[in-house]
Amino acid sequence: MNYTKRIAYGGVFIASGIVISMVIHSLGGQALGKMFLPLHFIVILAGLLIGPWVGMVVGAVIAPLSGLLFGMPPLMPPVAFFMAFEMATYGLLTGYLEGQGLNVYVNLAISLTSGRLVYSLSYYIIGAMIGIHLKAITAILLSFAVGGPGILIQFLLIPAIYHSVKRARLS
Repeated sequence: MNYTKRIAYGGVFIASGIVISMVIHSLGGQALGKMFLPLHFIVILAGLLIGPWVGMVVGAVIAPLSGLLFGMPPLMPPVAFFMAFEMATYGLLTGYLEGQGLNVYVNLAISLTSGRLVYSLSYYIIGAMIGIHLKAITAILLSFAVGGPGILIQFLLIPAIYHSVKRARLS
């Protein structure tokens, strides 16, 4: 896929993520968004399907843009920015590991764990700068516990969507 198409698809993923996030949040507020992780879902698919660099940009842009437009995720406390680091990691790693031919489930496990650790680290570091004081282990545990249902949904749906799109491209 040429670079122009990748950029265009990146824009489609950003727009789709914002719309899906808006729908999820309108149904159940912030709690449902934290549980189902709609932006994460879109960024991971972007990384897998259009590559690491565009996936990283989609991940870095989508949460702050959604926060700016619709208030979810919140810009203060800067959850949208913690998520931007996390999701940029998802986009970059899933795209990179896909290019290495790694199994999609292993790819997801590595990418989701790495992204959650980046989220925890950014929460811990940036949070300390703005007066949110958590122990590092607390930040890590919270990031994994709250997103558990979304992570499970990602493991169930993303491989199916990924393989369907791959088959459609080949036919």
